[in-house]
Amino acid sequence: MDLVQTLAVERAVQRVYLDYCDAIDEKRFDDLDRVFTLDCQGDYRDTQGVVLDGLAPLVTRLHENLGPDSTCGATHHNVLNFRVDVLDDDRTDAQVHFYAVHQGQGAMAGRLYSVWGRYDDELHRTEGGWRIARRKYTNFVVDGDKAVIRRGAPQDTDGGA
Repeated sequence: MDLVQTLAVERAVQRVYLDYCDAIDEKRFDDLDRVFTLDCQGDYRDTQGVVLDGLAPLVTRLHENLGPDSTCGATHHNVLNFRVDVLDDDRTDAQVHFYAVHQGQGAMAGRLYSVWGRYDDELHRTEGGWRIARRKYTNFVVDGDKAVIRRGAPQDTDGGA
């Protein structure tokens, strides 16, 4: 693969992450088939203690924890420090740092939950474009009340989760 092709792949992969942030912040979870493969695997053991197999369980979880009927209102996700390693014409590895803030609503109104971390992903080229096939999600720093994204009740602590 020549330099121009490599740069085109890197740009397309970066766009996947931008589309992910938009879908999450606009609560368009059902549009995540434009970001993930249907058979994706998400390793969330670091933060949630689970591995999710397939897009459907991920979308369900997002509706429950961040959707309009949850205790999470507005969110804002940011991605940066892209490291994209093109493996071949159809596969890349990517490491991307993120920052996300979540505003509570309902029982969690007035509370925030923020997190800084990294996505370690494997992406595959599909007929629809690049999609995340494997994700390892790692948090480095958390601040605020995690119950904002867990349909919880307010805690009597000011920080950490």
